[in-house]
Amino acid sequence: MNIRWTAVISGFMADFAFTILLQVVILATGQSAVFTDPSLSNPIHVLLILIGASLTGVGGFVAGWLADNSYAMHGLLVGVVGILVATITNVGIAVPSLLLLGQMIGCAFGAVGGMLAGRVRRSPRVG
Repeated sequence: MNIRWTAVISGFMADFAFTILLQVVILATGQSAVFTDPSLSNPIHVLLILIGASLTGVGGFVAGWLADNSYAMHGLLVGVVGILVATITNVGIAVPSLLLLGQMIGCAFGAVGGMLAGRVRRSPRVG
């Protein structure tokens, strides 16, 4: 398996940029409790966490598109890099379990995004 780290980092940067935009929207709409005390009983919190996880899928698609092979693995690694960066930048900060679950779901979405990119790249062109 040959990992193209430039593809993974590019996918992570796409994920990161869209996530920052999502966080700005969250703060602007007054839903900042999702960062500190998310709840499964609050459908807005669940939706925001799923949107955040799906952004990792977008990053995974970017990584898969830029990769030459192992598309799903490249997408998965976007989520893994995101978890590592969050771990390093949040040292000493307690992260709610629901947000950790969202990051794990994001890894799965990243792999699916990478897989979709691989299928799109390999599909025969008509025209």
